[in-house]
Amino acid sequence: MTTVQLLRLDPDLGASLPEGRRSVAARAAVARAVEIPRGSWVGDELDTSSSGFGLLVLSGILCRRVVQSQCYGAELIGPGDLMRPWDRIGEWSTIPTESSWTVIEPARVAILDAEFSRRTAPFPELAVAMMQRSLMRSRYLAMLIAIVSQRRIETRLTMLFWHLADRFGQRRGEWVHVPVPLTHSLLGELVAARRPSVTTALSGLQRRGIVHREADGWRLSATASPERAAVGEESLPPTIHPRTPQSRAQPLQAEGAGASHDTVH
Repeated sequence: MTTVQLLRLDPDLGASLPEGRRSVAARAAVARAVEIPRGSWVGDELDTSSSGFGLLVLSGILCRRVVQSQCYGAELIGPGDLMRPWDRIGEWSTIPTESSWTVIEPARVAILDAEFSRRTAPFPELAVAMMQRSLMRSRYLAMLIAIVSQRRIETRLTMLFWHLADRFGQRRGEWVHVPVPLTHSLLGELVAARRPSVTTALSGLQRRGIVHREADGWRLSATASPERAAVGEESLPPTIHPRTPQSRAQPLQAEGAGASHDTVH
């Protein structure tokens, strides 16, 4: 476990601070950070109790799965996202559910515990930024709901890949590289489809030159607009590229043109 200067790694958190207060806030916004390897993960071990903000992802990709009966749902969590894996609704919900965590790409998270909250209390702009990060996760989940509502699985997958490109992608000529190594099974959980159906749909998208699998993720054609990439009667809305105030979700850059926004620097 190491100590990190949060505003140095994620300067967007302090973007609303006046210049004169930013350096003071940077000295206060010091947090412990921990590395999490690939594989299953139990987030309870980093419980910051109700007094802290939670865990801020600095790098890596995690997946949260929710199981209800034999049905699965999933969401991806990446750099800049705030999470509290020890908070669950299963204890009071009338619908029994279970949840689990998997680290897809080795992650590094900052522990924003009660001590961090006390040190940064004189800077309410930081608390507002944390709230914005939490709300952004709900926006992403709303996007997933819209995606799984599409009738055709090819359309769902195309929309999902563009959504992931907006969050994690990097422009490489006529392609957008999405460095998230998603299996067919996990893609099925993200778009509410069975794995064999996902495999069939992906084969169709690859034949049409829309998406290709790579060793470290997926490659999405940047020349095929989301509107034209849809199949059948459905078309993808022009709002398929949500932008957030976070630098990791700014318009896609060409590789080498600047800092990649799929990690926090």
